[in-house]
Amino acid sequence: MKRIVITYLFVLSVIFTLQAQDYPKPDFKNQPVLFKDGAAQKLERQTAEMKVKVKALGYGGTQQEISVPGGTSPVRTSRKPSFLIWVDEGVDLDSLLILTRTDARSKKRNIPIAKVSAFASLGARGKSMAGKYHVPYEIEKVSEDVYKITPSADLLPKEEYALYNPEKTQAQQVKIFLFGTN
Repeated sequence: MKRIVITYLFVLSVIFTLQAQDYPKPDFKNQPVLFKDGAAQKLERQTAEMKVKVKALGYGGTQQEISVPGGTSPVRTSRKPSFLIWVDEGVDLDSLLILTRTDARSKKRNIPIAKVSAFASLGARGKSMAGKYHVPYEIEKVSEDVYKITPSADLLPKEEYALYNPEKTQAQQVKIFLFGTN
């Protein structure tokens, strides 16, 4: 009986070892990579510009956005992608990265951040665009300082998406990581 139990435990440990997925460590810290077919694939990396659009000479309000050249990303993925990121221990990933859909045009991709009414000086408030464009995601620690990021729901088909650090949006230029869905 003792041999049967030991053999059974050994077989179970072998099965769990074989099922455990091995995640590659990204090459650089704080730079997300696409996790596809068991390998890390670099995302399109661009230096985006922060822009403020003034509508109707200011009477229509203003819109702050991140603007990236090029209408589509060469990096394509399924509607349920996973990403890996290597970060320092104790870093809050929710504040480090935003996953967002872009407003893709033929020659550029824009990420609206906020709209401000023309009547802001009279007490009207600005409007965050987060609810319309941001995509919620799940975070899972997969190894030492490496985390897996997976959107909470399927992404929209044939859309362009971006990952960026919201703390860097106060600068004139920001590093942004882009991809598109099939």
